[in-house]
Amino acid sequence: MPCILVEEDRILRLVQVILSQETSQERLDAFADFNSTDQPDFPGWLTAIRGSLDQLYPSDVKLINSQEEMHQYLPQAHILIVESLQVGKTELEMAKQLSVVYKFGTNLDNIDQQACKDHGMPLFTLRRRTNTAMAEHTMMCVLALAKRLPLINGLITKDRLAAANFAFRPYDTRHTAGANFARVPQLLTLRGCTLGLLGCGEIGQEVALMAKAFGMKVLYHKRQALSPEEESRLGVEFRSFTDLFSESTFVSVHVPFSEATKDLVDASSLALMPKGSFLINTSRAPIVNHDALVEALQSGHLAGAASDVHYTEPAAENEPLLNMNQVILTPHLGGGSRMNGLHDAQEMLLTIQGVMKKSSAV
Repeated sequence: MPCILVEEDRILRLVQVILSQETSQERLDAFADFNSTDQPDFPGWLTAIRGSLDQLYPSDVKLINSQEEMHQYLPQAHILIVESLQVGKTELEMAKQLSVVYKFGTNLDNIDQQACKDHGMPLFTLRRRTNTAMAEHTMMCVLALAKRLPLINGLITKDRLAAANFAFRPYDTRHTAGANFARVPQLLTLRGCTLGLLGCGEIGQEVALMAKAFGMKVLYHKRQALSPEEESRLGVEFRSFTDLFSESTFVSVHVPFSEATKDLVDASSLALMPKGSFLINTSRAPIVNHDALVEALQSGHLAGAASDVHYTEPAAENEPLLNMNQVILTPHLGGGSRMNGLHDAQEMLLTIQGVMKKSSAV
């Protein structure tokens, strides 16, 4: 039976659910419920994918939480799946039975690629569909804010226009076009606007690629700047924290949440932003100070904001952001369809099975 080490993560627990016969019924039921939105027959999906993984099912799946725990089990491991744990010469020399290293993502900063080559260790990455979906959601928010979608949706009748303080007054179409008959001002075109990425990991990089397609200038800030080659590939420019905020029409938050990033975006940060700019948060709500955000919107300093993450989920009915027509609030669904996660796991495990088949055939 293969031994698979998997870095503990609420998403990567799916590997255990698929491959381990020791998975508790409680966890199986929880994953069935979680995926029921888009995969109502999760038990049937499990049966089908297990049937396609004859080299891997069943496996002894060990969820690991630290470098030390990984070292403990590496001597017996055949497969290693990580997100942020370090994999280098030391780890590979411990892992005498290891057949493959798989990075659940594309950023290889935590993996010594040369050491993998020196040990003849196959190394794979996964461009996660959930990350692509998060980037799409971010760009949807950018577009919707630029075009004032929360305000203009449905404003196509005289009564609705009047109720929104846009009383209909027709243009003289003998001489001009009749477009924007609502006379809505302050509509932005993304080409030429500046998008500032606070954090430029895998999701931020997906956003950068999409934003460049719209002709946006893309800036980023992270603790360690990207290499010149990566900056060129993505078409991004590094800025200090303060310059990112002061130069950006849109700031999009993509740093992970921790005590160090709590209230990272506060009143002083928002005050740096140009008047009439926009803030988007698809990471975690507490990274942005709630009261500072409300004040910046109420004062008109920010023209709008969008958030897919909230200070309580579900939010309270008295949440002041709910009463602002320049704000977009979505119910933490930026990762898209549950099938994204299922397809990511399926692609990863089928790739690993291919390696295992080749190694067993030698």
